[in-house]
Amino acid sequence: MVTDNRMQWIRNLEALPGAREPYAVEYELGSECYIPGLLDYADGSIICAPMGTEASRDGLWLYNLILRFPTGHRTPNWTANKKGYYFKDGILGELRALLSVFFRCRFYLLSSSMRPTDARLGVTIKTDYPFIRVRCNPGIHPPVFESANKNLAEGFSGFLDRVKLLDHTRHQNFILACHHYSRAVREVGVDPEMVFIRLVSAIETLSQDTKLTRKEDVLEQQKIVDLIAHSKLSAEYKSELQSIFDVRKSRKKFVRFVEEHCKGFFKGGNVKGRHLKIKKVNLPKILNIIYIARSKYLHGGEPMFLSTPLKGGEKWDFDPVISMIADNRSLSATQKLPYGYFFEGLVRHCLLNYLVKHSSDRTETP
Repeated sequence: MVTDNRMQWIRNLEALPGAREPYAVEYELGSECYIPGLLDYADGSIICAPMGTEASRDGLWLYNLILRFPTGHRTPNWTANKKGYYFKDGILGELRALLSVFFRCRFYLLSSSMRPTDARLGVTIKTDYPFIRVRCNPGIHPPVFESANKNLAEGFSGFLDRVKLLDHTRHQNFILACHHYSRAVREVGVDPEMVFIRLVSAIETLSQDTKLTRKEDVLEQQKIVDLIAHSKLSAEYKSELQSIFDVRKSRKKFVRFVEEHCKGFFKGGNVKGRHLKIKKVNLPKILNIIYIARSKYLHGGEPMFLSTPLKGGEKWDFDPVISMIADNRSLSATQKLPYGYFFEGLVRHCLLNYLVKHSSDRTETP
């Protein structure tokens, strides 16, 4: 029996028509971006709209997201397996991640309210949620704070339709990639290193099935296997050595995935400080620097050499500093990472292109 591994929000929509008394939960979301319009998806099953015409005292624009659920508890899926769909943040988490990717901004969960279908049956149950946010200068990551050309009534419904067209085997990795992306943008102003770490994870999640060239994969892998097999190391050390080479292969898949899905991201034009712009031909080099910096940070506590956003340099990909000395550490140009918003924009572009690629050749099944 084939297990339905599509996202929970899709399965929930299909369960609603047969529900006797569906109920609704209202979620209060906050974002630094003002997005007008009304999202009404699946005949009122998913509704989202701004709650006011001014930002709150915390500097957040508030939104009301209403989701309908079928009444009653569903029985466990006794055919579930180890590769079955699982997303711990549930339907709200899925939609919040998808909203973040589509609108290129961040959404904080502020509260939820469950209202009874009949007011005589009980009172509204409201829950407030804590969240981590640091009010910061929008100049450190301009795109995440921009509100122009965004509307809840335009585009997002079609985006959800595309997600529904993904083959069920791709749902798990795609929503996890979107989840990593949404967590990355929420780290802006909080922890700049974590922005890169989450973004690398977003690509890694989708690049697992990326095919390498025969030279990169078959021939090179065979040489590595032969080298390990003929060594005099113990079985334990051989296993560790194989794991090291597997990580190297993961880095190559990471680079290859971005190269395959970055179409349309790099554009020409006259830009001041062209030496501070990244060209497509230099992309593999930059991606390797990012991946290695992420790994050294996680596994050895090595510092990242981050570009510092400068006023007037919003169109650059790097800051002008080539090398530097921090405390007693010398940091070279070969360690220099681009601006967080360059890499974030690149990752988002790849996620959107991945979705288009794997949904355009399919038709929705009833």
